[in-house]
Amino acid sequence: MNSLEARPKLSVVVVCYEMAAQVKNTLRSLLPPYQRGVEATDYEIILIDNGSAKVLDEETRTISPNLQYVYVPPGESSPNPASAMNRAAVLARAPLLCLMIDGARLVTPGVLSWGMRLLELAPGAIVEVRGWHLGPKWQPESVAEGYNHHIESQLLDQVRWWENGYRLFDISAGSAQTKLGISQPASESNCLFVSRVLFDRLGGFDERYGEPGGGLVNLDFYARAVAAADHVWTLLGEGTFHQVHGGAATSLSREELRLAIARWSAESCNLRGPLPSIDPAKFILAGHIPREFQAWLNRTTITQQT
Repeated sequence: MNSLEARPKLSVVVVCYEMAAQVKNTLRSLLPPYQRGVEATDYEIILIDNGSAKVLDEETRTISPNLQYVYVPPGESSPNPASAMNRAAVLARAPLLCLMIDGARLVTPGVLSWGMRLLELAPGAIVEVRGWHLGPKWQPESVAEGYNHHIESQLLDQVRWWENGYRLFDISAGSAQTKLGISQPASESNCLFVSRVLFDRLGGFDERYGEPGGGLVNLDFYARAVAAADHVWTLLGEGTFHQVHGGAATSLSREELRLAIARWSAESCNLRGPLPSIDPAKFILAGHIPREFQAWLNRTTITQQT
């Protein structure tokens, strides 16, 4: 493991499981010069591999000196990624955390600089980044119609996302977080900036969830974080983009997903009772509007009107 001597401003915690190709893309999207307005010395990345059959290749493990790779072998891992998130957070050295519970998500070039800037401005707040699905439709639909990793790789190559990550908006569809735009609160974020103080006050992620993929564990943490935060910055003009990898939700058919959500909701209710309500008054839009994001907003508006 390579580490930086100076204490970083931000620790980016990423969980992965059996997604070697996807997480390599994710890491590329988290590093300069793709990430704009930051230096590698500003932050560290803790990539925790939650039970994959084998460790990632050396090229991925050593992609950057600010990356720490932690491998949890299958016999020690949990199907709930909460334990991996919490374990990695203990290793984090920075006062600010960026939490990515799904390592298959590419991010746009301003995510880290904007996230750090806003959280430093208001440490009692949180910063949420909304999510999209790569491909022509919401992924449970597009996968059912034949969309797969090979098609997705061709799409990513065509737009040369590594040169300008905002082109990801051109090849993506809205998810539950974004299909109606971003002016209304979402129920979760797959890239969430919180202070270490707030993370510890919340007790981290709930490790009692037992469903593969954690069920509603991410929604549970998000709802508790929103309730505890002074306010919530919704990051405008930036996003995360889900790559297909046989995930716990996006690989299911619509009916399978409906049944799974009912099962996950029952588990969450048994563990926690009703999740805290999301207060719309806490949310503040902040960021910028790249040309590609504006084009997506225009398409979304037209779709809603028709």
